[in-house]
Amino acid sequence: MVHARLGIAQENSGKLVSLVRREAKAVAATGQRDLLICDGSPGIGCPVIASISGARLVLVVTEPTLSGLHDLQRVAELCRQLNVKAAVCINKGDINPESAAEIEADAARRGMPLLGSIRYDDSVTMAQVRQRAVVEIGDSPAAADIRALWTRVQAAMRGA
Repeated sequence: MVHARLGIAQENSGKLVSLVRREAKAVAATGQRDLLICDGSPGIGCPVIASISGARLVLVVTEPTLSGLHDLQRVAELCRQLNVKAAVCINKGDINPESAAEIEADAARRGMPLLGSIRYDDSVTMAQVRQRAVVEIGDSPAAADIRALWTRVQAAMRGA
């Protein structure tokens, strides 16, 4: 895991993301890793552009809200402009089924497959408290959704 530590009120920048990506590529090369996952920040500013540039696949994780749909649309347009394949995951997809369906329909119109929907699940909070990944703490609904999502992400990357 390669990351930057920002102080209080310090802003992320595209330059910082590019530096972290370069370091991550060096670490991956040293460890003979062939996959690099970059967790981008929300929005469409310079840090997001730096996160997306050169990617094989962008997984846009959104929540079933009006602002989630709006953010998805903005990132989808950015991916289109950068000619990067994008797919969608809806986090807490079961808390607002109507909005989730609207997001799914919008993504389909843009040619972005829905690779998964993660259910709201208290095990996510439990995992955070334990400083573990959800899939490490047992078989919960969210863990099952995440495992299925990962399988679909891998398949999408092979096709990217």
